Amino acid sequence: MTMTEDGKEPGPGSARSALAGNLNRRRLSRGWSLRELSAHTGVSKALLSQIERAEANPTLDVLSRIADVLDTTCTELLRRPLLEPEIVRAADLTEAAEETTVSLLFTGSAAGRSEFYRSRLHPHAQSQVSTHGIDSVEYVLVVSGAVTLVVDDVPHLLGEGDAARFSGLSPHYYATQESPAITHSVVLYPPA
Repeated sequence: MTMTEDGKEPGPGSARSALAGNLNRRRLSRGWSLRELSAHTGVSKALLSQIERAEANPTLDVLSRIADVLDTTCTELLRRPLLEPEIVRAADLTEAAEETTVSLLFTGSAAGRSEFYRSRLHPHAQSQVSTHGIDSVEYVLVVSGAVTLVVDDVPHLLGEGDAARFSGLSPHYYATQESPAITHSVVLYPPA
């Protein structure tokens, strides 16, 4: 593994690691070998292999050729995966009682299919365990009550007004305790 300038291996959240994983997933989803991707892009098999092992920093020209052949963008190839849920607490949002406010919760660049959900959970209820596939992202906002979001068997308590974003590939479900809850969810899927 190549070291970074500070002598450390690139972490799972680094751009190089993100590129390695995204390139590998997109190549395999087409059923291509490194040799086939090389033939389509004009990029050497050795360089493609180094990129997939997070050992090379390709030029913008190389990255653009790869993105074009895989019907994606450079931005999507460099997008870091969600490794754990991101939580936005209602208490962290500054809202004046008598003013209209708009708070940006999350940003993203997905251009694929999306699904919107409104869920009403009764007391002591649990939703089905779900997964939505590779590169999908789920967003949830607790409208009323409180829920426990469980992602990869790790619980995250969310109160009214709290929001979360997490990888839709991870097995997850919602559960309530003594009170009912209402949530709004959006699932974003990658472009086909």
